[in-house]
Amino acid sequence: MFSTLTQPGRTHRYYLLIIIALTSLVTLGSLYYFFSSDHKISRFLTAHNWQSYTVTDVASTEVPGLEILKKVIETSHIVYMPNQSYSRVTRVTLINEDQGQLHLTITEYGRWEVSGGYLQVRPTHFNELKTGDESAFSNQQIAAINQYFQLNAEQSNRIDIMSEKAVLLTGLNTRSQVLNANL
Repeated sequence: MFSTLTQPGRTHRYYLLIIIALTSLVTLGSLYYFFSSDHKISRFLTAHNWQSYTVTDVASTEVPGLEILKKVIETSHIVYMPNQSYSRVTRVTLINEDQGQLHLTITEYGRWEVSGGYLQVRPTHFNELKTGDESAFSNQQIAAINQYFQLNAEQSNRIDIMSEKAVLLTGLNTRSQVLNANL
């Protein structure tokens, strides 16, 4: 008689332990998804407006007609929106061997996603505005620079969060770029 009273109690405890274990697994899985995954990186990117600053000294170039290009300065402002679209405005200053400067403002729109710790950017639209010494570079040279910029815009970069206000993007060609959050 004693064993029949304890058997339903054991079964009840067994089911209770199974429910607790399943609830724990679901909770841990949800926490992992929310804090340690691509979702976390996506939320981090959309939480800030980003900027980057790059200076490239050009020793030589294999692009025909661009032998006179000596320095490129890029300042970009980027916004990643929750609907997976982005906007980037880049001010490019081109300096030739005679120190002539041409400023290009390139506006870029497109789609972005984070997958496997990589930020993948796919531009869909470009606009360009020229200011400065337009005689410093020919129209063909400017077209070659724009084509190069557009080809490099579609990229996949490893993304590493460096701090609350900075991320490191490392391209497949080992080119790195730091994005800083605007204050």
